[in-house]
Formats: sequence, C-alpha cells, structure tokens
Amino acid sequence: MDTLSHIVLGACIGEALLGKKIGKKAMLWGALANNFPDVDVFFTPLFHPVDALFVHRGITHSFLFLILVAPIFAWLFSKWYKNETTTIRDWILFFSVAFIAHPLLDSCTVYGTGIFEPFSDYRLQFTALFIIEPLYTLPLLISFIVLLILKRDSAKRKFWGKFGLISSTLYLTLAICNKVYIGKIFSDSMQNQNIHFTDYYTSPTPFNNILWNVVAKDTNGLWVGYYSHFDKTKDIKFFFIPRNDSLTLNIFDNHVVQHLIRFSDGYYCFTMRDGELYINDLRFAFAGEFDGDANNFVFSFGLKKDDSAPYGVQIKRNSWSRNRFEGFSKLIERIKGI
Repeated sequence: MDTLSHIVLGACIGEALLGKKIGKKAMLWGALANNFPDVDVFFTPLFHPVDALFVHRGITHSFLFLILVAPIFAWLFSKWYKNETTTIRDWILFFSVAFIAHPLLDSCTVYGTGIFEPFSDYRLQFTALFIIEPLYTLPLLISFIVLLILKRDSAKRKFWGKFGLISSTLYLTLAICNKVYIGKIFSDSMQNQNIHFTDYYTSPTPFNNILWNVVAKDTNGLWVGYYSHFDKTKDIKFFFIPRNDSLTLNIFDNHVVQHLIRFSDGYYCFTMRDGELYINDLRFAFAGEFDGDANNFVFSFGLKKDDSAPYGVQIKRNSWSRNRFEGFSKLIERIKGI
C-alpha cells in the first residue's frame, strides 16, 4: 500500500492504543511504526534488480521478524517513557499491532508479501485493493487531520480515533467480498465461452474497486478481460496473449529470467519490440488500453544475453509508453461500463 495509507493507519492505531497515555505523540510513533517494515527499500539498491524485487516486501514484512523486533522496540520505549503511565505491555501491544498491520494491508494489494519468510518464499497477494485506494485511505486521513486539531483532553478524540479504523476496515471487508463476487463472474464467463484455464488472477484497476481485470492461465498463454459493475452484461470479452517462451531461446533457464517468472507468479509473457526481447508481468495488466494491446505493459523488463553482465543477462526496466492523462481518461470511461 502507499506510504500515506500506512502513515494515517499507523497514526490511528497509535491514538487508539496509547493516545490517552502519551497524547498526540502516539500518532507520531504509530505512523512511524506502521511504515517500519518498508525499511527494506533502503537495502534494495545493494542487490541486483531482480533480486531486489524479492528484498522489498521480504523478510522485514515477515510475521516472524516483526514479532521478534516488537519487544525490542517496546523495551526501548518503556525506558524512554519510564515516567509516563505506559507499561512495557502497552508498548508490546502497540508495536505488535502497528507492525503486523503493515504486511496484512500490503497483502491485499498486488506485488506479493513474504509474510512467512524465512520458512517459505511464498508471497501472499490477495488483491482486493489497488496499491493506491482513495476510498480506503480517506476516512483514515480525515481522522488523522481531526485528531491533529483536537486537543489532547477532548472527548471527541475517542470517536474520531475509531471512525478511521472502523470505516477503512469496513471498506476493506467490502472490497474482499467484492473480489470473491467478481471472481465468480469471471470464472463463469470463461466457462460459458469454453475458455480452458488452469488458474486465474483478479485485481482492481487503478484507484477504484468498480472496474476489475482478470488474467487466466492456460498451457500456451493468458486470457485477459475486464468487468465493471456498470457493465450492461456479464458476457465478458476476453483476449488472448501468447506466453511466447520460445522467444527466450538459450536464456530461459537463466537466473534473471527465472526470477522474473517467479516474481510474476507465472502470469507473464515474452514479447519482441524493435528487435529486443521483453518479459512482461501481467499482474500489472492495465496499460491504458482494453483491447488486448500486447505491445505495451506497465511492468516490463528488457533482456539481452551478455556474458559480461551479472548472471550473463543485461536487464533494463521498460518505461510505460502511454500518455498518463489519456490512459486515465480511458480508465474513467471504461469504469462507466459498456
């Protein structure tokens, strides 16, 4: 999830758990604590680009790591606030909740979160929210602003502290239910059209929970489709994107290629553009078009065999070529339904 969401979520958690005891400082520590797992971004430049993909949302987002470091922070803060009414138990509860809330929220978005590391490299991604979801963040932001304005002893603080947490949690719950409902629509439509698939992946398009896309695997490629709650029919138009493994020739088994395939959770395809080979992660499918443009992807890496490069392959991140404003305009129009 985006940094702002973590800041306001953490601030509301801090207010709820420690606001009465240490005042508005609880919001500051909550905001910082809820962002703590993202400390991994400072280490990603030390790694090869494909390895860095697994460093972010990796060990610092794991339950084991956060459970172990929470008591350490709690002990330090209990010493710092030894003259306050807080106890070490208060701080353990605070840091445990603020830390764990971060990967749980991240797991509701795309990318994948290594909550079980180091025991498993499985990365949880139950994509019920886009990484920036205004309707999730807004009630938390409202509470955050009001709590900053209200005095420490105001009787209204209790209401506003709960307002943000309850409203955002309710929206997340509705988004999860929405995902289940949308998944049924997609799977029924594919079966009605005799589209055979081994697995499928649903996710909301940017900044909303109304328009969703599906990427379904079969043995040769992937089927992609979109559905809006404002669509007049549930007969979804799907388009096929071949996986094109044959384009990789002698680099398919290379560390770089295999890591990118693992990162994509198998939702990938290879394409050739201007004589260059690209691997594209279709989990980030929306690229401003809804008609199956197989030459433009949001998350794409150029690959070139080079024995002098690390792992023997040159890699470069491809920039999304669409005009942002044009893409957003098309998104709004598609949300309105067809």
